[in-house]
Amino acid sequence: MSRPVLAGLVGYSADWLKRIEAGQRGVSIPALLRLARVLRVDDLSVLIDGDMPIPVSAWSGPDHPAVAAIREIIESVRFASPRHGEASPDSGSLAERVTQAWRDWHTLPDNHSVVASVLPRLIAELEAAAIVLDGAERRSVHASLASAYGLAQHLAVDMVEPEVGWVIADRAARAAQAADDPVSLAFGAWTYGHVLRSKDADAALRAVAEAAAELERHAGDDPDAAGLLGSLNLHMAISAAYQGQDGTAWRFWDAANGIADRLPAAYFHPQTIFGAENVAIHGVSIAADLRRTGEAVARAERINPDAVPSRERRGRLFGEIAAGHLHRRELPEALHYLQQAYLTSPEEVPYAPLTRGVAVELVRSSTGWLKRDAVALAEQIGVLPAA
Repeated sequence: MSRPVLAGLVGYSADWLKRIEAGQRGVSIPALLRLARVLRVDDLSVLIDGDMPIPVSAWSGPDHPAVAAIREIIESVRFASPRHGEASPDSGSLAERVTQAWRDWHTLPDNHSVVASVLPRLIAELEAAAIVLDGAERRSVHASLASAYGLAQHLAVDMVEPEVGWVIADRAARAAQAADDPVSLAFGAWTYGHVLRSKDADAALRAVAEAAAELERHAGDDPDAAGLLGSLNLHMAISAAYQGQDGTAWRFWDAANGIADRLPAAYFHPQTIFGAENVAIHGVSIAADLRRTGEAVARAERINPDAVPSRERRGRLFGEIAAGHLHRRELPEALHYLQQAYLTSPEEVPYAPLTRGVAVELVRSSTGWLKRDAVALAEQIGVLPAA
């Protein structure tokens, strides 16, 4: 199979594939899975010259009821105005419902199920309101719609095909443009950049940098605008780390850390959870992406999980610590932190490729009582069928 044909079948450019083959850039797990499916390879280690088998099945999460909600969101598009006599939409009430959905996402253990139960109808009502309202109210509704689609993108990660994520991110970006304010535009870029990064980290960095520069000119004294600016800097730091740009990644991280230092001690952004602890968590991710496993574990263990105001982020933090310990072959510690991840965020861990991969490797590498416990946890997560 020629390089252009293979690249086209997975939805990327021939140059993208050439750079991977030449060792000039890394490849994300979603992209690697698409390559494996096209090449009909059941073991990812064949593609990355790994020392141990990595079955494709370990990275394919089980179905979740949220998948139906995601598909409802992208398939339900309204083209007609509301019927005569319907009450005028209340943009303030709609905005509060979006805010509550974000709160639920960050605080509830069953966040995927709860958000999936309300988001399709909420987005449908926002789309309808954007048709009938005008002026400032219409722009306000578009800002809420951009935020709601951003939450839908979080819900869709690891659950549906990448193409679905692109549709959601595009709608978030268009709603942000219609809102016509710097904060909404920046949030739209933050959402869009998460999807773009998996395909082209450099393009994601450029898009987010443009939004950050625009937001910085208009942020003023608004703490949420400053928090979003900090989130954009963290986004750029991760995109740089994806490409192995060590100095650039830490430069953006330092900028975000400086913003966090200037905000109130207990501040966190209501959507992105930007704050001092989230900056620290991104330091863990950057070190891990740069293959500095020891530094990643050391940074992670200095973070107080109770100070992280999002269960979802705490769960991901525990998952990254587990992966770091696994890389160092510290299997009891890896199992402990994977258990903590599952207890903290039981609807996140079964669908995240990182934690599923850790669970599979623990089952494969453990012996004795450790293997027994690893198998039990893997069954709960859904990597192994329950006995």
